[in-house]
Amino acid sequence: MNADTANGATTSTEGVNTNEVEVESNTVDSLEVLSSSGGNVMHEVGRIGEILTRLELDLACISEKLVNLDLFVMHVETRESDFEAFASEKEGTSNDIVEKAIEFDLLSGVLDSEVTELSGLLSSVATEIDNVRKVISSRGYADEAFILIEEKLYDSEKSLKQLQDHLLELRAQCTNFHGIMLTSQGDRDWQDGEAADYFNSDALLTPKTKIKMQTVEQQRHILRMLEKSLARELDLEKKLTESRQVEEELEVRLQQEAFCMEEEIEDASQRLFEGENAAEVLLGISKSLLGRLQMTHFNLNGTVQKESYLQSKLQEMEEHLKAKDNLLGKSESTSKELGDKVKSLEKRLEDSEFQLSNTTSARNSQEIESKILEMEDIINTLKEKNSEAERRIDTAETECKILKEANVELDKELNFLKSSSSITSERIIVLEKQLRNSELQLQHAVASAEASQEKQIMLNSTIKDMEDLIEDLKSKVSKAESLMESAEDKCIILSESNSDLNEELTFVRGRLACLESSLRQAEEMKKATARDINFRSKLITDLILQLALERERLEKQIALLIMENKAQKKPFQQKDKVPSPAPESDGKDTRESMLPKAELSAVTSLNKCKEEKFSSITNVEENVYGDFMSIKSKETDSSTRLDASRDIDARQLSWKYVLAAVLVFLISAVVTFLVQNQSIQL
Repeated sequence: MNADTANGATTSTEGVNTNEVEVESNTVDSLEVLSSSGGNVMHEVGRIGEILTRLELDLACISEKLVNLDLFVMHVETRESDFEAFASEKEGTSNDIVEKAIEFDLLSGVLDSEVTELSGLLSSVATEIDNVRKVISSRGYADEAFILIEEKLYDSEKSLKQLQDHLLELRAQCTNFHGIMLTSQGDRDWQDGEAADYFNSDALLTPKTKIKMQTVEQQRHILRMLEKSLARELDLEKKLTESRQVEEELEVRLQQEAFCMEEEIEDASQRLFEGENAAEVLLGISKSLLGRLQMTHFNLNGTVQKESYLQSKLQEMEEHLKAKDNLLGKSESTSKELGDKVKSLEKRLEDSEFQLSNTTSARNSQEIESKILEMEDIINTLKEKNSEAERRIDTAETECKILKEANVELDKELNFLKSSSSITSERIIVLEKQLRNSELQLQHAVASAEASQEKQIMLNSTIKDMEDLIEDLKSKVSKAESLMESAEDKCIILSESNSDLNEELTFVRGRLACLESSLRQAEEMKKATARDINFRSKLITDLILQLALERERLEKQIALLIMENKAQKKPFQQKDKVPSPAPESDGKDTRESMLPKAELSAVTSLNKCKEEKFSSITNVEENVYGDFMSIKSKETDSSTRLDASRDIDARQLSWKYVLAAVLVFLISAVVTFLVQNQSIQL
């Protein structure tokens, strides 16, 4: 059985060691990830929580291992006591002593190795706790989750200190066991030779040989040791059950704490998620607004450039128009001058005609006609110049029409000239050249007119497009400004709602504080009323006991008085049977005359006693009535208290009323009983 327990202890500790080594590697990896990862706070909180749970599990495993080692130490102590008992006895053989010594040495060695392994595990856990604390201090957060993590770290450090103290105690016991082995080896005379003979000769005793060698005293000693070991095993089983209960409680607490931590982490993650969503939404809105503003700025710059380009073009067109206006003005002035010249020439013609009419016939008619023809040619040339000036004044369309008309006229003239035989061929060629030149000029004029019209149309279309673009940009700018204003309004509304919520929070906290203070006052009032009720209930119970005692005493006295009355009535009845010679008188006088003095004195004393008892009963009734009235007055005084205290006082007063009614009923019953006894005696 002992060997099985030792093997179980070693196997359990080895399993725990392997698990803890894996946990150490996992925690180290997670700590490296934590120290390298920076950014997401909730991810860090989750990782730190996992590390803390692993540390708590490590500490729980180590504590379980220490409990197993405590059991193992108790087993080693039993072996130590057996070894010392065998060493002290002289009848024991050297083989038994060697077996016990080897067994004790092996068990102490196993215990020492387990203690060293546990010390290494505790040192690794301490380094992990230090690493976690360094990580938390390097982050420098002050959230609720990190505060809870620091509290858990503090609790784990406390448990680690306790485990280290326990391990120091175990190490001291190990050193004590080694000292016992050394002292026992120094006191003993047997050496390594006997032990070698023992192991080489296969001298491990069987149970039959041991039973033969044991004496009756050894059997008794063994039975005592077995009883002790059974008692120790029972104690160990109790401790095991207690430790299992403690482990279950710790597991329940761990689950509760894990659930609370999960809820808190979920709440914090929800808040962070909401905040991140709001921040991302606001960032997206701001980015879109910035993009729109940049686009509007870019479009505005383009429109400004286009406006400057159009303004420059307009200035150029205005300059061209001014030049054309100047040309028109010049042509008008020339046309006016030509008109004046024509008018002056017409006047000269009239004068010349008048002079010709007045001139003499000396001049030849041919010369006059030649002069008239010359003058007509001059007039025609002047008229042509005037028409050309007027043609220049007109626009390109009128020029085209004029050229067309001229072309038509030239065609007519050509046809006329071709038909006429008097005109020479040279003049026909000249006229054809003039016709070609006029056609070319006409084509150039038409092309220039069409080009100018197209340019004007293009300018008008570009101006309209620019105006449309400017209006679109203005509308976009107005929309962006409206969006900015709406965003600012939303921010203002959010800040106002935040301030309102903060005010409501402060108000609710103040209300909570007031309610807590009122609750404390109500609890104090409840305690005070409970004390008053206890005190008064004690008084009422004392009064009831006194009344019961007095009632019993009165009943006893009444019974004694009845017996005495009956005993005293017997001689009077006998005397009544004997005829009296004296005449009969009225009721009271005859009775008083018949009663002896002793009987009269007894009756008077009895009446006095009854009156005193009746007066004491009335005093008790008055005291009870006074207590009842004081309770009523206190009830009226306490009616101004809180609602909770009112309910409690109402319940208490209902009981008080019941007790007062019961007391009054008892007192009335006692009084009626006494009155009936008096009437019976009379």
